[in-house]
Parts: sequence; C-alpha cells; structure tokens
Amino acid sequence: MTASSSLVQGLKLLDAAVSQERRARPGLNASRLAEATGIERSRVSRLTQELRARELLSRDDDALFAAGPEFFRTAAVLNAPWLRASRAALRALASRLGVNALITIADGPRGVLLRCERSADGVDRSLREGLVTPIWCTGAGRALLWDHTAEQLEQLLDDVQFVGVGGPTAARSTDDVRALLERDRADALIAAAEEYDEGIDEFALPIRRRGEVIASLAVRGRHRRKGPTRDTRALLTQFAGELSAAAGAE
Repeated sequence: MTASSSLVQGLKLLDAAVSQERRARPGLNASRLAEATGIERSRVSRLTQELRARELLSRDDDALFAAGPEFFRTAAVLNAPWLRASRAALRALASRLGVNALITIADGPRGVLLRCERSADGVDRSLREGLVTPIWCTGAGRALLWDHTAEQLEQLLDDVQFVGVGGPTAARSTDDVRALLERDRADALIAAAEEYDEGIDEFALPIRRRGEVIASLAVRGRHRRKGPTRDTRALLTQFAGELSAAAGAE
C-alpha cells in the first residue's frame, strides 16, 4: 500500500465520520465505516488507529468514531486567509517564470501538496492537490525542514528508506540531508536539482507564522545547470515573505 493510497483511504474514513456529525447522526464503528467506504475491515482498523494517534479521529466509549481535535485544527488551516491568498502568488510565479508553483505542508517524513498552479510550459502535468512526496528530496519538502536541528532530523528520518527513492542527486542518508540544508541556508534558498526526478529542479522557501515554519512555497521546472535565475530567487523571496506576513497577521 503506497503512502498516497493510504492517504486517500484515510480521507475516505474521515469524510464518512464527519458526514455523520454534519447530519447530527450517531458515529460509526469500525465495521460500519468499512461498509460505508468499501475499505476492508482489517484495513479500517489499522487506519483508524493511525488517525486516532494523529488526533484526526476520536473514539468514544461505545467505539463510535468522530472527528478529532487535529481535524478541526487542520480545517482551520485550510480555510486560513493566507492560504486563500496564496492562489494569486502561485499564478504569478507560474505565469512569470513558466514553471509549476506549489504550496506544501509537512506530514511526518512526507510532504503533502495543498495548492498548485501549472504553467502552460510547466513540466509534470501529473501534479495534483493531495500528492504525497518524500520530505527530504524535494525542494518543497526540504524547505519545511529549514529550522530542524541535527537531532530533529535524526528523529524524523530515522525509519526512512533512502535507497531507491528520488532522482540521481537525492540524499542517501540523514547526514546528506543535513549537509544540503546547511548549504541551502547559507544561500538563503532551497535548491533541489534533479533530487526527486531526473531533469527536474525545485526551488523553495518556507512560509512562516510568527517565526514557525507552517508550509513551503516552491517552483518546479526543467533542470538548469546554472541553478535558479535571478527572477526565481527574487519572486520566491517576495511571495514567501508576503504569505508569511499574511499568516502572521491572522
């Protein structure tokens, strides 16, 4: 089962549980969730355990499931004014740079694509909202790690399988990730050249709320041996700053 498949099934379970609440009906137990979603019972048990661990689902004394506190926190984030405002920034990046533009958030050692805008000339037409990628070998993902200490990186990536994941220049160890972060911090820009896909570069910066990294803003386009253009650097810096200011004002 791939990470993206697990995410889709988890969202189905959440939707089924939340739908009951919206209709003011009693919650569903695991068996009823399996019936409602078409997911096998054993799989429902595993996924609901994971969702409860993340506080996305809660279970009462009658073993009925409902939305958990993290669900409501996440819903608030998705409705945040800064995220709604990001659409204009993404469109500007895509049209002015001729690349795909992305907003990504962290989910453990993964990045989840929240918003994207495709350029007419942009590569990778398979990009879609909800896409899950490794956090350590994409520009969008590594920008989310900007503030991580060496100890935090070790803890986050402890169980990650580096070998066989990513493109020709992808990190193959936590030490590699740390070295890339140190390089990028010194340059004030995340640069992931052919790290996830051969022939594709990503450049990114974190979006912050009152100093804390909450998301990343990235552009994704064809590989350039010379690295990011001056316009790429300037526009990413401008829009990441504007979105951080908008998030901090909420």
